[in-house]
Amino acid sequence: MGVGFDMQICKLGRDHLREALDLVWEVFEEYEAPDYEDMGVKTFQHFIEYNSMLERVETGEMKFWGCYQNSYLIGVIAIRPVQHISLLFVRGKFHHLGVAGRLVRVVVSEIRNSGPEVPAVTVNSSPYAVGFYKAVGFRALGPEETRDGIRFTPMRRDLS
Repeated sequence: MGVGFDMQICKLGRDHLREALDLVWEVFEEYEAPDYEDMGVKTFQHFIEYNSMLERVETGEMKFWGCYQNSYLIGVIAIRPVQHISLLFVRGKFHHLGVAGRLVRVVVSEIRNSGPEVPAVTVNSSPYAVGFYKAVGFRALGPEETRDGIRFTPMRRDLS
């Protein structure tokens, strides 16, 4: 199974939110949590709590896309208005197959279509994902920071 395997990316609504958040937590636990203190893990767990995330989705404060192989959810990306990537998680066995890159391209396209006045896409990258974001055109805006136990590097990709 290489980069050419069959993937479908679609916008996710409330019907698929729990499945998306379960994937996010599963991947976070495996790849991110080992780099975080307990406070950071609890902060993240609180951030992805279903009911508060459902409210954000229903008010348009958060938009989700999922990447499926057949009917199996293998990756999730979420943005908050209008240009900030809040979540990007891909199941481990699908890492390095182009899934995250395809998800980023979908949201960059969505952001570009939202209006020419949006100059860039931003993300607060986890330590694990900095190399990936650099590879897809983001640059660090400064050194790694820690807020509420969450370690991140603020990054930006210009759209011009």
